[in-house]
Amino acid sequence: MRRLLLLPLVFLVAACADLAGNDPGPPAAGQAGVVVHVGDGDSLVVEVDGIEEKVRLIGINAPELDECFGVESKARLESLVFDRPVVLVADVETEDQYGRMLRYVYLDGSLINEDLVAGGFAMARSYEPNTSRQGDFDAAEDLARETGRGMWANSTCAVHSDLQIDFVQADAPGPDDENLNGEWVEITNGGLETQLLTGWSLRDAESVHRFTFPVGTSLEPGDSLRISTGCGTDERRLLHWCSGGPVWNNGGDVAFLLDPDGRIADRYKY
Repeated sequence: MRRLLLLPLVFLVAACADLAGNDPGPPAAGQAGVVVHVGDGDSLVVEVDGIEEKVRLIGINAPELDECFGVESKARLESLVFDRPVVLVADVETEDQYGRMLRYVYLDGSLINEDLVAGGFAMARSYEPNTSRQGDFDAAEDLARETGRGMWANSTCAVHSDLQIDFVQADAPGPDDENLNGEWVEITNGGLETQLLTGWSLRDAESVHRFTFPVGTSLEPGDSLRISTGCGTDERRLLHWCSGGPVWNNGGDVAFLLDPDGRIADRYKY
């Protein structure tokens, strides 16, 4: 009888903790280490069992150091974890294509990945199949954007604009690498004035792919402009990225429209 009564009691305690919004802390399977270097806002070097390991934080993407808020993002992560003991927790995959450990990083029971997103120092970024905490990260980013925290503050890395990304056609008909022009992004000028796009750019969530609008490109009120991934002859309302390969991940990505100062005029998450 005592065993039968104990199980509901344990379940009730766990449920109450969840309702209170408390993070239960790192699982027992985590690895202990000390942070010896911070590369940028989402990468570390951690000494684990006497060996220095490169670590990429799962589920987030921080600005590069030469991008808006990149220096602040690195500084925030450094202030939290440098020279401090952390616990590293894996998801499905243990490392990325560069040999870096993919980990959730905990400090005193707090999840650093989520802390960075909640403060506007990084963006939520889904990396299949490592998505066990993605719902929390997405919610943290939504709140950071709504309240203008960190990079999302107006005049910091976000700026009001009448230009908006209407749609991202990520999955081209047929094999993506054989139909690059079947992959495209469309933007619209919802304002009352013609918008000059010289110096503006379009990029993906990783900043790996970046398109710079040709000098003199403009968009009249109510008009739309399509940017195809492949090559071709540019037209009045059609530009070609000529990227050399697919840009937009079929499983989910984020398109950013940046003004000449690198501030986010619009984002389209799918």
